[in-house]
Amino acid sequence: MESLETAIAKAAGSKDPERIRNVCLVAHVDHGKTSFADSLVSANAVISSRMAGKLRYMDSREDEQTRGITMKSSGITLLCEPLLINLIDSPGHVDFSGEVTSALILSDIALLLIDVIEGICSQTEALIRQVIRNGQSMILVINKIDRLRVELKMSANEAFLHMTRLIERVNSCISQVISGIVVEDDSWGNIEEVEQNIHFDPVKGNVIFSSALHSYAFGCEDFAQYAAKKLNIENNLLAPAMFGDYFLAVGGEIRDGAAAKNKSTIFERVVLEPLWKLHDLGLVENDLEKLSGAAEKLGFPLRSRRANEAFDELMRSWLPLPKATFRAIARSPNSRSTFHTNHRLNYLTGNRIDHPLRSYILSCSPNQMTVVFVVKLLASENATTSRRAICRVLSGKLKKGDNLYVLQQNTNNEVSSTTINNVFVLRGRDVISVDEATSGMICAIDAEWLLQNTTLCSEPKFPSLKIGSKTGEALVRVSISTQQLDDMDELREKLKLLALLDTSLKVMELETGELAMITAGEVHLQKCIKDLNDLGLVDLDVSEPIVPFMETVIADPILSTSQINEQETECRIRDALYIKLRVVPLEESVIELLENNSHILSAIRRGESELSELEEFRKKLKTLAVEKLAGLKGSWWYRKSPEVIEQLIENIWAFGPDRARFNILFNNMQNYDRESIWQKSELGNAQIVRRFDQALISGFDLFCNSGPLCNETMHGTAIIVDEWTVDENDSAIGGQMMSAMRATCAAAAQKLALRLVTAMYKCIVTTSSQALGKVHAVLSQRKSKIMSEDINEATNLFEVVSLMPVVESFSFCDQLRKFTSGMASAQLQFSHWQVIDEDPYWRPSTLEEIEEFGLKGDSPNHARGYMDAVRRRKGLPTEDLIVVSAEKQRNLKKNK
Repeated sequence: MESLETAIAKAAGSKDPERIRNVCLVAHVDHGKTSFADSLVSANAVISSRMAGKLRYMDSREDEQTRGITMKSSGITLLCEPLLINLIDSPGHVDFSGEVTSALILSDIALLLIDVIEGICSQTEALIRQVIRNGQSMILVINKIDRLRVELKMSANEAFLHMTRLIERVNSCISQVISGIVVEDDSWGNIEEVEQNIHFDPVKGNVIFSSALHSYAFGCEDFAQYAAKKLNIENNLLAPAMFGDYFLAVGGEIRDGAAAKNKSTIFERVVLEPLWKLHDLGLVENDLEKLSGAAEKLGFPLRSRRANEAFDELMRSWLPLPKATFRAIARSPNSRSTFHTNHRLNYLTGNRIDHPLRSYILSCSPNQMTVVFVVKLLASENATTSRRAICRVLSGKLKKGDNLYVLQQNTNNEVSSTTINNVFVLRGRDVISVDEATSGMICAIDAEWLLQNTTLCSEPKFPSLKIGSKTGEALVRVSISTQQLDDMDELREKLKLLALLDTSLKVMELETGELAMITAGEVHLQKCIKDLNDLGLVDLDVSEPIVPFMETVIADPILSTSQINEQETECRIRDALYIKLRVVPLEESVIELLENNSHILSAIRRGESELSELEEFRKKLKTLAVEKLAGLKGSWWYRKSPEVIEQLIENIWAFGPDRARFNILFNNMQNYDRESIWQKSELGNAQIVRRFDQALISGFDLFCNSGPLCNETMHGTAIIVDEWTVDENDSAIGGQMMSAMRATCAAAAQKLALRLVTAMYKCIVTTSSQALGKVHAVLSQRKSKIMSEDINEATNLFEVVSLMPVVESFSFCDQLRKFTSGMASAQLQFSHWQVIDEDPYWRPSTLEEIEEFGLKGDSPNHARGYMDAVRRRKGLPTEDLIVVSAEKQRNLKKNK
């Protein structure tokens, strides 16, 4: 008899795609994904069923086991005849959202776990939105239902109402997401029909009730079959009434209106009451004798000698978690039919309906051309020459020794090729080497010079698949070096490798030669340092974390028209150069449009934008600018005619550089009819421009990269150039052009109200009523703004939602636990960039201000504090007082 590993290896190369399911576990942090995965893994005897829910087998890293959270996605292939199931466990912590995105790209079915008590959390909403956008199928797993009885002592009726409300809230969240998507994309068709297909209903079989800790799970049909025999009711009549407002009348008749008539519903009577009785015996009363008697009636004699262990044994035998889960997975789309929904296929092909690879992906046939999509790189022993990656076989068969082409977006470019050295099936912490993997499989490969999100194909003349792999916002920067200078080259190479393996990490080498890591958050930073230690770099010097700011200008509604006109700034260098320009703010919705289309801005800078995409963006920008900018009171835009604004949009000179894309340079000169960026992209011809034109754009780039407050990047700012004359025969002026443009922009910006822009976390604190005051104290120390404070009726715990500057967030969770004696926990998630209202240069000027704040303005100016801290870090001058109260100074030596 062949071993299970041999059977899996054989199935990986021969299984029909209709018998393959690719599943991803997604949930908010601590909602039980990894414990749930344990039970599924135990179905293949990889771990003991007794350890399921406790071992956390898929968390292979030491720091994952120590912290109790998943930090990286890991996969395992399970054989459950006739199905082959590729299961991926993903992280729940927001710092590792890039790992979740990679896991979702690979999979077709999302098992969405929700803690029955905590309910929908911030990450749950984000995951629902991402799964629906990707076009994947969803199964709802309501986890930890044992807590309703053991911890909260809910009756069967209270638990039923609680779970009903939870499912309603999830469906409401789905409806909101779909409504938002349909507004943006009208190809989704009938919104009611889409909602009906996605909504969760236990009777439809897309809802599982489970307790991963005790390794049991069930659907309504598990009890419907059992109850139909016992109550002598036909199963096809009982099954649709298992979850809802139905009750059993005298004579076994099924009627609705249980709540109005104060009757127990069928779900309470048939499911919850027997379950609660077993929970009481095994986990509350610890009555082994009665529990054994109940188990024998069910036909499952017990061997355990302790009540809690006997309870686990009974539930594993009576309602095995793998059985209910695999049944729901079997009904979901297979690796071929998943692409028959346009949304899933559109996501994979970057919304290109005419993509040449669509037909191959749709057929998903092992006998056609090989198409493989590389999603995520893994650490391997010989990473310098060969890289290991997780990939999805979309068409054909992937064989050891295959020579595949690495497709480019542009089919005219030269295509390189790579040889597949090894093919592996994923087995959690290990891999199984196989000769081939068939279409529809998720597998790992060893090949030379692989990169994430690349397409491999057996034929060269195809464009690559284009998937936007969204990662978390990189916010926390540290400088990193080694204590031994000889090791710096090794550190540089290991950082490059780490950046390839972790898409949320960015690595920079600054002009000073300093190496910097930019991570998604504090936990992610600690993981990256641990990864470097594992790569052999132990003696590392890591600086204090640095959080970036941005700078902007804002409209001042109290300014008159004449004052706004005076904001125009001139620069003259001899008779060789004359520049006249002004700096103006952009309206928030215009900035948001630029942010949402940042990939188009980058393509415009590189001259690679597609005509259809560019024209659509141009129309949106023009329409929004005409609608919003003329209403920006206190700015140059106020009451400008639509014709003026439209002409400026047509004459956009350039968008900001890569580090500061959301700034615009406008050409408003009457005597310089240069081709705009739109015309350049359409015609593809060389521009008719003056000499030094690019030098002026470079000066604008320098200004955007280094603002006047503290040399941080500019955000949401426009430069309107009204005049520019240059003596093209003056050889000296070319070298002065960039610095002159930069200095003029900086001088013009200082005539407006300058503000700092800071990154904000959405902070959700869960706490008991006793610690509520201490939570508010810690939040106020961190300059947080409380948004809401609600009590969760199920847990009687308060949920405090606030906005906190990222710069104030370091060691926040540790401080919160210390001050509240562990009674409060927090979840931090990047929310947005927010303008700090305070003027960093504010001084008391009116009599009332002097009376309230004193002559020197002694009240704390947080914006000034942030600005001075950044200036000190960069070695820029500040107005710090070296001597305070000079009249009170005296000698320290007290000689008489």
